[in-house]
Amino acid sequence: MSNITLLEDEVVLYEGTATSNDYKGSLHITLTSYQMVIEKEKGFFKKEIELVDAISLEDIKTYNDVAQIKQKGSSVEIQTKAKNITLSFSGMFEARKFVGKAIDATTGTTLAKRSSDKVKNAFEMIDDTLGLDTRGTIKGILEQGVKGTIINGIKKTKKDE
Repeated sequence: MSNITLLEDEVVLYEGTATSNDYKGSLHITLTSYQMVIEKEKGFFKKEIELVDAISLEDIKTYNDVAQIKQKGSSVEIQTKAKNITLSFSGMFEARKFVGKAIDATTGTTLAKRSSDKVKNAFEMIDDTLGLDTRGTIKGILEQGVKGTIINGIKKTKKDE
């Protein structure tokens, strides 16, 4: 259906349909590893695919390393350097699927990696603030149980010893 020419190392991550107030009619959305392409069918008898917009993933805004792609129900708002685009998908799950792939492609990481980084950063903040070895304490609880950890004491960070 689409007439997109992909680069040698470019891959298609998502294909689907949506509507938008910015672009009238039913849209065909193709998300690749480099860009988001918006196309629509043109013509009444002889159907042709018309390129409506092509947005480089580098043009999607980020704030505090978070891509500005927000989902509200079945609608998705994408903030780019040039404009804001709102797409309406057929349902919440389809919108979620698009948002997940778009954020992964924009940030260059997966949801699991971003979640892992958040947990690591939280542990580091707790360790710095309280001067504790959070990972060591949790390991001690798992190995010795709560009673053994209380008797042996909570581990301090190496810089405190």
